[in-house]
Amino acid sequence: SDSPIGRALRLYDDQPLGIRAFVRTRHLLCPMSAIERHVPARGRILDLGCGHGLFSALMAIASPERSIVGVDPSHAKVDVASRLAGKLPNVEVLQGTVESFGEGNLDAVTILDVLYLLPPAEKERVLRRVRELLAPDGQLILKTNDTHPVWKYRWARFEEEIVTRLGITMGGSDLHFFSCVQTASLLQQIGFRDVQVVHLPTLMPYPHALFHCVK
Repeated sequence: SDSPIGRALRLYDDQPLGIRAFVRTRHLLCPMSAIERHVPARGRILDLGCGHGLFSALMAIASPERSIVGVDPSHAKVDVASRLAGKLPNVEVLQGTVESFGEGNLDAVTILDVLYLLPPAEKERVLRRVRELLAPDGQLILKTNDTHPVWKYRWARFEEEIVTRLGITMGGSDLHFFSCVQTASLLQQIGFRDVQVVHLPTLMPYPHALFHCVK
């Protein structure tokens, strides 16, 4: 496919089979193309918890007027994402966390399937730091899984417990899923405004939810 996501996936063709299989599975399980359409078409964008860099690459390919910086705590994933960034002039990748990222005045921050790994107090701390990094009208695009419908939530949680135990995803011994109501409430409490919740359509058994809000 010559779609932006197809072009992004082909950037991994020189990677080992395991990496190629992982990013293709990630693409199947997360509706990244639908999420990308909610990201501003231009400006400086932080992709927090970028992993192997697939969404960073997708954003960069879909709109060359975006300047993407991906940040992730995993050295191994950053190594893969950095090789990818070498093929894209508007992407750079850094190893670290939101606390170690010093640049501010960002046009947008994207966070995909990261917050469930963090206990409630840590979620709040990360989101407060994200808000500090944004420009006055900067946007947060946050993808999570809802806890409803229950059968989809149970499947998503089961799968995430497996990949976390296998060490594929960096996380503690427990997972901390929030409902959409809890997440929207936390965002408003921190000071984000115009909080919109978008339920992303999918044939897969995942309760995908996207939060789009403004600093």
